[in-house]
Amino acid sequence: MSKKGELTKTPKWYIKFDREDKSWMYETASSVSPDLELAIKKSTLLAKAKLADRINGKMNSKSLIIKNEEGLNENLSIDANAQDEIKNVIKDTLVRYYIVDKVDVFFTHYKSYRAYVRLKVSKDHVEAVLQEIKADKKLVQKPKANKLKTKINEVLNND
Repeated sequence: MSKKGELTKTPKWYIKFDREDKSWMYETASSVSPDLELAIKKSTLLAKAKLADRINGKMNSKSLIIKNEEGLNENLSIDANAQDEIKNVIKDTLVRYYIVDKVDVFFTHYKSYRAYVRLKVSKDHVEAVLQEIKADKKLVQKPKANKLKTKINEVLNND
């Protein structure tokens, strides 16, 4: 830590690590709080969110370009705007059976705690979660199909 209270070191395991191996998926996060427990809890939640994003995150991107040209021949006045919108959507995803693999906490000069956390979750558990997500999607789709069949039968029976 520097004399000003700034962290000058970050744990090596936080910066450089394999995101997964044969059996595990790993994710890290860091957070600051004047309360030690809250710093660790926030870091854990952020790491869980990163894991959920990797398991079930979906990216949507939309680009919009508007270009207006006015004038004759070479005397053109161009008004152009561009807009990019990127959304990262994480549907309800269970991140359970994770293990807090590593924790380092530093007390800063600003009377706060900086917590570094690394979580790991078994790939077997990730696969089980993905199967549950697929099953939930099938359950949601079935009632719609049944409602449609019911309406078709009602129309056919009324004729």
